[in-house]
Amino acid sequence: MKLLLIVVNSDHAADVGALLEQYGVPGYSEIPTILGKGATGRKLGTRAFPGTSTLFFAAVAPEHCTTLVDELRALRDDRGPEEGLKVYSLDTKELL
Repeated sequence: MKLLLIVVNSDHAADVGALLEQYGVPGYSEIPTILGKGATGRKLGTRAFPGTSTLFFAAVAPEHCTTLVDELRALRDDRGPEEGLKVYSLDTKELL
């Protein structure tokens, strides 16, 4: 299995959730408000640094990972770099 960590501007989290549903990801977790700093700047949910990000965790079978990541890349390319969409992959296995 691959564990995908998907970080996206909170304004567009619904688009990522829809893709996960569309591609039949059997389950995922969503942390709706994360704060931090990245390539698109600080997102601290304040007047000085407005905005937040959303973090999705999804365990995906390796054979489905490439297709899903390609769709996420297309979403980012369509929305532009301000989307703040990043995807990270970790090898994982289910223990229980």
